[in-house]
Amino acid sequence: MGLVNRDDPVAKGPVTRCLDLLSVRADARARLGELRKAIVGLRRAQFRGLEQVFGRYLFKDFYSASQIKRVTEYLKTYWFDEKTGWWPACQPIAPIYAQGLLRGLDAALAPREGQPLPFDSYWIIGHGRVEMLTLVNPRQVTLLIATPPPVDLAPSGIWGESSEAWVTARRAGVTTDEVDPVTGKSTRGDTSLRVRTFRIQTRKPTRS
Repeated sequence: MGLVNRDDPVAKGPVTRCLDLLSVRADARARLGELRKAIVGLRRAQFRGLEQVFGRYLFKDFYSASQIKRVTEYLKTYWFDEKTGWWPACQPIAPIYAQGLLRGLDAALAPREGQPLPFDSYWIIGHGRVEMLTLVNPRQVTLLIATPPPVDLAPSGIWGESSEAWVTARRAGVTTDEVDPVTGKSTRGDTSLRVRTFRIQTRKPTRS
């Protein structure tokens, strides 16, 4: 999965990446509908087994069998298991994640004809609690999975060369790809505490 960079407050993990890709396929309406139905089917179990639904309906066209096994184990252990998961004060997380995703799926499938609205989804890191935010406009559904910082392993950076993300924050130390928004020129050098604008590095997901 890679270690999350302390300068990366936003990332694309396995769920967000695959959801975005699935939403623009020719069969997106049928596939997103199947995913929604499978998630709803977990309601009586308090959405336990959500990672297995992702493996079956979301990951299968984008990862190998060994990758799916690794990713679903990661999600169960660090996100959805109430005993071993990160952020114990926010557990159980599966109902939040599942119901937030259902809201996004309903928004994407709202147009009665043609293709559903495409997803552009991100994991926002450094939030005070676990929340799912759904932003909808006539062009797309933006899904934000907001959490406190991860305790251990996590996807790092924005996945895919076509994505671009910038951060503006008051921060000390050296940041890579820093620019001055006033002049548009690259800047680096001092390590003082000041407002910095820098680009999050883009990365392709590793294959295994």
